[in-house]
Amino acid sequence: MHVLLMYTPDPPSAAHVGRLRALDPQLRVTVASSEAEARAAGGTAEIILGQRYLRQVLPQAPHLRWVQSTSGGTDHLPESVLATRGIVLTRFTGASELVARHALALAWALTRGLPTLARQHEAATWAKTLPLLPSPARALILGTGPIGRALAPPLRAHGLHVTGVKRRLDGALPDFDALLDRSTWRTALSSADWCFLTLPHTPDTVNMIDEAALRALPPHAVVVNVGRGETLDLAALIRVLEEGRLGGAALDVVPHALDPLPPDHPLWTTPRLLISPHVAGHDPTRGPMVEAFVEAQVARYLAGEPLHNVVAPRAPAV
Repeated sequence: MHVLLMYTPDPPSAAHVGRLRALDPQLRVTVASSEAEARAAGGTAEIILGQRYLRQVLPQAPHLRWVQSTSGGTDHLPESVLATRGIVLTRFTGASELVARHALALAWALTRGLPTLARQHEAATWAKTLPLLPSPARALILGTGPIGRALAPPLRAHGLHVTGVKRRLDGALPDFDALLDRSTWRTALSSADWCFLTLPHTPDTVNMIDEAALRALPPHAVVVNVGRGETLDLAALIRVLEEGRLGGAALDVVPHALDPLPPDHPLWTTPRLLISPHVAGHDPTRGPMVEAFVEAQVARYLAGEPLHNVVAPRAPAV
């Protein structure tokens, strides 16, 4: 059995490769450090771990049966091609708590005026007049996947009433105080002090947070997007922030076409906007977490056991 590794952004550790090989003496493990190496190895690969050169390798991988992504989102992968060919796709959601913590930090940073404090520090200015926002009482989380579910408990621990928005009200989620579906979620906007976006990118979520939604929020509200950039209407966000209509917004993600964000983009000069460059899931421990998860997944595959985090075909969604 041939396993092809093509991780991004960092290559797998030698210890990780060794542990994979130790799972089965018949297991052949190849690490691709270039597209050419990946394409050359793809012809006999049954398993691909990582997604760096997946689109290039797929046409030349007739024996492929399983792809393990090292990211939580998979909308940037050729899901329809994989599904048509019967190739199982699984994802890594172990960074969800890191992303949730980052989202919480961004919200508090805006609420407590930390960007202004950082500018004052650089200018050696001692000034106690800050753009402080009211302490939040209610949070709205659009998207109740792994990140949204990881975000709810710390918000409640901070004393907030937490409402989650999910695709269908088909089961209880005990970490939320209330749940709404696609037909009712806008009713919660007017009372949300913090609004978090943890949505996937699907046809139904593109610009789901539109100008009407932004204007329905209280004037002091904070919007934080750690899901997918395509779910938030950026032109509308810029207009609303320039008008002083929101307390602030924080983006860890932008639409794929804008990543990396060009230096002349108007987002950089939009007031009350805090940008982090898609780093919410970064942490010195992330690499070891990914490797441990992947090793457990491969062990399950070799034993014929069900894999974790299988990605189902996309459905219309919150």
